Amino acid sequence: MNQYISDSKRAELDPKLLILDSAMQARDVSLIKDKQVRAAQEIKQDAQDREILDDLRNGLGIKQPIDVFVVDGKHYVVDGFHRTGACLKYLEENPDSGLTITARVIENRTYQEAFAAAQEANQSHGVGVTNDEVMQSKFRALIVGEKSSLSVSQVAEKVGCSRGQANHIARGLKACREALGDEHEYEFNDLARFAESLKEGLEKKHYLPTSAWDSKGFPKIRPLSDAVTGKGFLPKDMNNDEWEQHQIKGASEAVSRLVAQYGEDYFREGLRKAVKGLGLGVSVTLRNKWLEEAGAMEGDEAPQDWDSSSDNSSSDPDF
Repeated sequence: MNQYISDSKRAELDPKLLILDSAMQARDVSLIKDKQVRAAQEIKQDAQDREILDDLRNGLGIKQPIDVFVVDGKHYVVDGFHRTGACLKYLEENPDSGLTITARVIENRTYQEAFAAAQEANQSHGVGVTNDEVMQSKFRALIVGEKSSLSVSQVAEKVGCSRGQANHIARGLKACREALGDEHEYEFNDLARFAESLKEGLEKKHYLPTSAWDSKGFPKIRPLSDAVTGKGFLPKDMNNDEWEQHQIKGASEAVSRLVAQYGEDYFREGLRKAVKGLGLGVSVTLRNKWLEEAGAMEGDEAPQDWDSSSDNSSSDPDF
């Protein structure tokens, strides 16, 4: 953010002309896992908002200027969301007041620059922005800024985190690059469309439950990293539909391993006996009939030098 200040100019702006893009807010209380801490932060923020509005009602005005980036003629607030919001509420109460807000205006910027600057500005102050919120905010900025080719060491230096955290971030950035492809069919002034394209691309390659996305529509760092490495999600991370799909996927993978372990012939005969009488609606043809239809007279041969000590079959004699 500081690199733009020398190019800024002071101006008195009409708050109604300013754009409050929620995607630019670093604050994302949904990332706070502790419910009590999350509730406390929301209460503090509400109290701060009321204080700003009360100051306006008492004629004190906004003491600190906001920062505004001009992108294609549109004025985006990158620092001063709550101050601007309070001004808008005051104007609802007093539409003829002619209230303006002092701003540092940085002209001729791109949406990517505005987004990155907003992430940086909103990390450094505010009501108790947590480390999880800061890290996720930086992750969003790297994705939008197309920094997906950074190495683990470069991520650690740029983000200011441990190497372990940097490894998760670098892995997530690479997954995002692969999901978006080389040619992007979006414009960065439409962040909702960008986030939607990113989500569609990631979900084609990885299993990501609803809980893996932040309130801006971006993937969370650790869930994305875990999905890329194949680490499963615990039931507590999923809703009912997601847990159902997780269980089906797990059962399918387990069955595939059994087919590979025992071979098609022995697996299907074992399956026939296992499901018999369970009322599952699963019907498996008798082994002899299946072998005949398959053009074979006998099943798989025992491995050379096989002995009972390597038997992996069930202890159930009927299986």
